Amino acid sequence: MPLKETEAQRAARYAAKDLTDKLGIKPGDAVLIAGAADRGLIAKARAKAGRPAARARERADVVLYWPKAANEITAQLRALRTRVIESGGIWVISAKRDRERKDRPYLGNDVIALGLAAGLVDNKICSISDDDTAMRFVVRRSDRRG
Repeated sequence: MPLKETEAQRAARYAAKDLTDKLGIKPGDAVLIAGAADRGLIAKARAKAGRPAARARERADVVLYWPKAANEITAQLRALRTRVIESGGIWVISAKRDRERKDRPYLGNDVIALGLAAGLVDNKICSISDDDTAMRFVVRRSDRRG
């Protein structure tokens, strides 16, 4: 009978997981970058995808979005929704609690309502670093065309 994984073991396994895997980036994915981005994460995403960022008219599989302020998020998510494939995800990257800094707000759970106002629903959260977190927004299945 296998032993049940402890919370500490689960946390350690998750912490060891590659960040691009946490974000669901796969080889060949079109990744769109929006906002004041983290160059290190962009480099990792491009290396994992094995290709340049999504082109101007290309729909992205994954969007990485760094908002500068909460009041821009809903409008920007509406615009990004037109750039992501129906089954794709838009990651909103923000500061963790007590880690807010210039151009990287702490959004807490307020970001959920901002995404809903854009017609998107949150379905995953991910620790990006000691300072940043990300929440993924997707188009509801019932709102998808296909």
